[in-house]
Amino acid sequence: MIKHYFKQTLLLLRENKLLSAISILGTALAICMIMVIVILYVVNTAGFRPEVNRDRTYYFSDVQALSKADGKRIAWSNAGLPLVRECYYPLECAEVVTATIRNQWSKSFAQSMDGLNAYNAQVTQADPSFWELFDFDFIEGAPFTSASFESGLHEAVVSESVARKLLGSEQAVGKEIKLDFVVYRICGVVKDVSRFAAEAWADIWVPYTSVAGYNNYGCEGITGNFSCSVLLKEGYTRDDIRKEVGKRIAKFNANLAECKAEILDQPNSQVEEWMFAAGTGQAVSVKGNYIRYGIILFILLFVPALNLSGITLSRMRKRVAELGVRRAFGATQRDIVGQVLLENLALTLIGGLLGLCFSYLAMWLLRDWLLVTSLGEAGLSMNMLNGYVFVAAFLFCLMMNLMSAGIPAWRVSRVNITDSING
Repeated sequence: MIKHYFKQTLLLLRENKLLSAISILGTALAICMIMVIVILYVVNTAGFRPEVNRDRTYYFSDVQALSKADGKRIAWSNAGLPLVRECYYPLECAEVVTATIRNQWSKSFAQSMDGLNAYNAQVTQADPSFWELFDFDFIEGAPFTSASFESGLHEAVVSESVARKLLGSEQAVGKEIKLDFVVYRICGVVKDVSRFAAEAWADIWVPYTSVAGYNNYGCEGITGNFSCSVLLKEGYTRDDIRKEVGKRIAKFNANLAECKAEILDQPNSQVEEWMFAAGTGQAVSVKGNYIRYGIILFILLFVPALNLSGITLSRMRKRVAELGVRRAFGATQRDIVGQVLLENLALTLIGGLLGLCFSYLAMWLLRDWLLVTSLGEAGLSMNMLNGYVFVAAFLFCLMMNLMSAGIPAWRVSRVNITDSING
């Protein structure tokens, strides 16, 4: 029976090509607009290499220093190393804690030893745990070791693009480069990282102990240059982190003379880090934003569905006699509604698949606008996109089908059998 309905749908497509084209394109464009939003959401929140653990990773981006005397804010900054060492590194509910120094607004001058090749590189100063949290794809070599980190050795991991630009080849392990006129030995080369992986992305990664001034801090160790990423242990929740960090912050503050640290509602989840800029000083409502985005998506579906509903109803009126004969031979209202919905679903799926293709085309054509992050222009790769994108596309097609064909099918099924056969 289902096979028969699909054959009938193909015949209907051929019978009125203009209405069929309008239905398919209307569905395709609606799905396209929604899928662009879904794709951007997925690549900013779902895990992909090297940020494979986004669902369990939480972030401490900044800290306030308040006066103990009157509670007024003295400074707002990244965390100082004393606070990181006492409050973040020892977390028992964390599987991995990594502290990094990243200045996305400033680049370092990298050049080959002969000075012939140069590149303005984004540098991340990291610790050994950084390589445990993020799953980089090493082309050659390995990350710097804990021994190198503790000794403050000048070792660097570089991206394949930097290796090619400075040294002419990805085979660069053991070679040296100058970074802000300081000589570093390359210990590893990794595949380029998308800027959508904002926490892991850089051109060059070095031990923060190899850079002068990494231990500079203010406000009795509260403020400094560090942000922290925490991988939660299985069985623990964000509330567990908050409670443990709260206790450690209280103990840390007890040893300070004039200042106290305040981290507000941190740590932030991946969604919060993407939706809201760090340093707002306010609690964020992810639920509220989901509701707003849900309303937007509903409107994007409802308006074209309303138009397609009129087209579907006009088609059904031409088939009233046919459906009346089916009713006369025993078909129930449920059978009629099911037939119309199934036939329209075939049209919707065709439009949905076309809309999915349009969405990728739109991402490519509008990449200078859509694919720009706070770190610069980014790009899409297939490893960022998972089954959620295609499931979302299918669900939106089902919703479009129900909204555009449900009412016409219900109205046609309620027409009196005699009136239906008489047309």
